Amino acid sequence: MTHRLWCVYDAETIAQIEGLFADKKLYIADGHHRYETALNYRRYLTEQGLEPGDAGYILMTLVNMEHEGLVVFPTHRIIRDLEGYNTADVLSACAAGFEIAEVEGGLEAAQALLDSKYAEGRIAFVLYDGSYHCLTLTDAEAMGKIAPDHSKAWQELDVSVLHSLVLERCMGIDKENMANQKNLIYTRDAAEAVAAVDSGSANCAFLLNPTRVEQIAAVAAAGDKMPQKSTYFYPKIITGAVMNKLR
Repeated sequence: MTHRLWCVYDAETIAQIEGLFADKKLYIADGHHRYETALNYRRYLTEQGLEPGDAGYILMTLVNMEHEGLVVFPTHRIIRDLEGYNTADVLSACAAGFEIAEVEGGLEAAQALLDSKYAEGRIAFVLYDGSYHCLTLTDAEAMGKIAPDHSKAWQELDVSVLHSLVLERCMGIDKENMANQKNLIYTRDAAEAVAAVDSGSANCAFLLNPTRVEQIAAVAAAGDKMPQKSTYFYPKIITGAVMNKLR
């Protein structure tokens, strides 16, 4: 793969590009921590009586969200070191709000079932503890009750449902725990998640479907932020192709 970069200095061309974005919105789909850090650094310089200079700008890559080449991969959850973990208890606690079905045929069959749920627009994920169980949300009102401060777009994310209704409510893994990755770690490889359970280093794993690009836009438009580790965009731009010197 070849990446070609060039600078545009022509004022008229730059004005045309600016004009193209006059009626469009930009969504920070990946890298919001870097953006917030840049804002804080610029604010710090201003408070110190210093001119921000080049620190008043941040590099970004613009991508057409409707381009067929833009792909979002899922990030699976691995649960570890959870005292007193019992799958039967978790499934029993989830039964009121989910349709639960055991999946025969291993990882390939579990992935095929997830694919079908994705195609149907259903909120679903698979719990693996040595055997596979597919959990499909049936209680459409549950998220509105447990997370009323969040937008409907956020409430309808598979990751939001998993975190709020299963990890927090049924397994006792709170938000601080998730943020510190005490009992929860992440992987983009479903086979790695399964291997962690099989090796005994994890209690269980949750296999997820990818977040849809339109869902990300809807959450941003509602003024919400995506849950932790809910998007993995591909392809990635090579790191270091362009640097912004903070003079």
